[in-house]
Amino acid sequence: MEFLFQRFWHSFAERLDEKYIIARTTYLDTRVEREIVLRIEAESLDIEEAWLLRLGRPGMMADSREELQALKGVKAYLGSGPELRQALRSVEDELECSLVNDTVIAVVQAESFLYRERGYNDAAQYTRAWEEFYLGSCRYYSNLERVKVSWGDFIGAFSRETRLFDRCKNQQLFREDNGTYRINGSIIDSFHHMTACLELDQDMTISQAWADMPRVPDGVCRESTGQLANIIGHTLAGKPKKELARLLGAGQGCVHLIDLLYDSARILELC
Repeated sequence: MEFLFQRFWHSFAERLDEKYIIARTTYLDTRVEREIVLRIEAESLDIEEAWLLRLGRPGMMADSREELQALKGVKAYLGSGPELRQALRSVEDELECSLVNDTVIAVVQAESFLYRERGYNDAAQYTRAWEEFYLGSCRYYSNLERVKVSWGDFIGAFSRETRLFDRCKNQQLFREDNGTYRINGSIIDSFHHMTACLELDQDMTISQAWADMPRVPDGVCRESTGQLANIIGHTLAGKPKKELARLLGAGQGCVHLIDLLYDSARILELC
């Protein structure tokens, strides 16, 4: 077996003071090292300051910092995709742009501990608002009548005050002795833990797919792993994310598992 390529992300969000939060994604792969930092107003989730660090590699270890001034005023939240893309037009590297999205995802997840700043009286009101707004968006919110653990119960009675959310992602690509390929990927964060393994033929067609979810908000989330059967026989590299999401169940799938498999698709294009 030959180890070909690895990708690693660490995203987190934490309170900077009473007014601001800091969200950051550090990324490393076999070739490059990057970091995105956002300073965000906690009440509105508007980006106040953003910068990109391009860190060196063997033979060229110098680092550089680029201020992403066009992101100022853009909301770090769901539905801001068009505004984020517009603000990042000057950033040519698709990977660097994707790290902004990873950082925004960390902010969205951290909102569970920012509900007062966001205008909710308590965690129960925040939970009800999510159930209405995200109805049909994933396996959990498409099957609320079967869910046994509400989001509020999953979070618990005590809120985080400083470190609001952490997420680590990892992808590894191997070539087997017979010329086939294996991709191992995982996500572990403050709320979720899941892993996926793909086996690919020599022509990069998926021959086997497996996933497990040791920690998710409710058992109904684990049902989404059954959607992996739909990608057998498909070629992953270059597949648009919307098409991958459709194959993995869309609103009956798991958005985090979809993201995990999309990261697996990207590793084939990067190595």
